Amino acid sequence: MHQIEWHDSHSVGVPSIDEQHKRLVALTNRLFLAIMDETGETALGDVLDELADYAVYHFTHEEGLLHLHGYPDELLTEHRAEHAALTDQVHEYIERYREDPACLDLSVYVFLRDWTTEHMSRSDSKYSEFLQARAAE
Repeated sequence: MHQIEWHDSHSVGVPSIDEQHKRLVALTNRLFLAIMDETGETALGDVLDELADYAVYHFTHEEGLLHLHGYPDELLTEHRAEHAALTDQVHEYIERYREDPACLDLSVYVFLRDWTTEHMSRSDSKYSEFLQARAAE
């Protein structure tokens, strides 16, 4: 099992989004380390809560930029749906964790790792050229 590594291929070419993606990767990696180090229930819960909060902040920013620059409605709706699905899944993990802290294991990290890298390389890459052409920051 390994942590997520940032690669230039993850970049969407929009500085604010790239920095936020790097932060999401770092938070996901912190979750991995907390699970592996068995840092305790409170620490794990704190990392998961921080990750959930930052994801909402990031999704709001990203969706706002897309809307501001006129990204096609049908594509924006699809993108928002992906964000909502992840948010729902993370909140489900948080609820399960609050009911039984022992349930938080590497499967949570694997889900977040795979979703993050897949979303950046597949979904976010779709708008990369669109926002770069509009010099979005």
